[in-house]
Amino acid sequence: MTTEAGTGRVFEVDEVVTALERVIGEHTRVVRVRGEVVNLRSGRGDRMFWFRLEDPRDDADARIDCFAWATDVGAGYALADGDVIEAVARPEFSRRDGRLIVRLHRIEPAGEGEILRAIEERRRRLAEEGVFDAALKRPLPLVPRAVGLITARAGAARADVLRRIESRLPVPVVVVQAAMQGAACADEVMRALALLDADPRVDVIMIARGGGSLQDLLPFSDEALARAIRATATPVVAGIGHQPDVTLACLAADATGATPTAAADLVVPDRADIDEDLRAVSRRLTGATRRVAERARRELVLVASRPGLTRPHEAVVRRPRDRAQALGVRLRREVRDAAVTPARDLAGIAARRRRVGEVLPGSAAARLRVLGARLSGRDPERPLAEGFALVRDAAGRAVTSAAAARRADDVTLTFADGTVPALVRADEEDA
Repeated sequence: MTTEAGTGRVFEVDEVVTALERVIGEHTRVVRVRGEVVNLRSGRGDRMFWFRLEDPRDDADARIDCFAWATDVGAGYALADGDVIEAVARPEFSRRDGRLIVRLHRIEPAGEGEILRAIEERRRRLAEEGVFDAALKRPLPLVPRAVGLITARAGAARADVLRRIESRLPVPVVVVQAAMQGAACADEVMRALALLDADPRVDVIMIARGGGSLQDLLPFSDEALARAIRATATPVVAGIGHQPDVTLACLAADATGATPTAAADLVVPDRADIDEDLRAVSRRLTGATRRVAERARRELVLVASRPGLTRPHEAVVRRPRDRAQALGVRLRREVRDAAVTPARDLAGIAARRRRVGEVLPGSAAARLRVLGARLSGRDPERPLAEGFALVRDAAGRAVTSAAAARRADDVTLTFADGTVPALVRADEEDA
C-alpha cells in the first residue's frame, strides 16, 4: 500500500479496512489469554459484551479492548467487572469502530476452567444415561399434604422459603438441616433426601440454597447426588443459587426454580389462585346444572302434553272408536262407488246406443243405395233394355258363342219385353 503522496492511487476507506482485516486474519493466530475484566458493558439484552481486559499483575500496565457474545461465556458463569478470566482470543479489526479489538471465546473464571470441564463431563455422562430425561420428570402435587425442606441450619434461603409458603398456602413443612457447601454437603443432602422420601406425610421435597461462587455450589454437581435425586419416589424441586447457577442437581430434579423463593412458588399454589379457580369451576357447574335442569323441564313438558298421558282413559277408548269410524267411512265410500259406477256405466252405454240409433238410419240408407247401384250394375237383364238379347238352348242354358248356337239348332231369344223361339240355320259354307 506504500506510495508517494500525490502520485499514487487513492484508496477508499472500505479498501483500507478490508486490507487490514485480511492482514490481521492471515498473520495472527488464536491464543489463550488471561486477564481482569474492566469497564464491562452489555447490549442487545445482555447478548453482547464489550470490556477491557487488563493484566492483573501489579507491575504490569497493559490492556486490550475485547468483545464477546453471551454464548461465548461458560454455562453457569456471570461475567462481572473485576473477574479474572481465561478465554480463547483472536484479534479482529472492527469496521464499525475502526480499531483493533480482540474477540473472546469460551470465557471462564481463571483457575475454575478445570472444575467446569469436570462438571461438563459429568453432565454429558449422566445425560447419555438418561438421568436428565424429561420423560422421567414426576408431576408435582397440586396441594401437598406436607413439604419436605432440605436447607442450612440458619440462612436467608430457609427464611425466604418458609415465609413464601406461609403467604401462599400454609401447609406443614418438615425441615431437615444439611450443610449447603463444603465437603460434607453432598452426603448430608443425600441422607436428608432418604429421610424425607421415607416420610409418608411428605408429598414433595425441596432443596433450598442461596447463590454463591462456583466452588460453593460445586457439591450440588456431585454425580452421586444427581443419581440420588433421580432415585427418590417423591418429586424433588431444586431452588439452588440464582438465575445463572445451573448445577447437576437442578438438571436431575423434577422442577427447578431460578431462586429458592421461585422454587417455593412451584411447591405450593397461591391461595388466591385456588379460590379463583374454585369460583370459576362453581360458575361452570352452576351453569351446566341450570342448562341440564332446563332441558329436563322442557322434555317433561313435551312428554306431559301428549294425549295418552294427559287423558289416558280417553286414549284407550278413543283409539278403537276412531278406527271403527274410519272403517265405516271407508265402507260407505266403497258401497257408494259400487252403486254409482254401474249406473254411470249403464248411462254411458245408453247414450252410445242413442248416438248409434241417430246415426245408423242415415248411414244404412246410404250404404243400401250404394249396394243397390252395384247390384243393378251387375243385373244380367239390364243389357236387354238397351237392345241386347239373351240366347238360351232348349235346356235353358245360355248360348255364348256362334258354334254353340249351331249345335243347339233350336234356341230362344229373350228380349226386354219377352221371349221368342228361333231356329238356327246353317250357312251355305257350313252345308
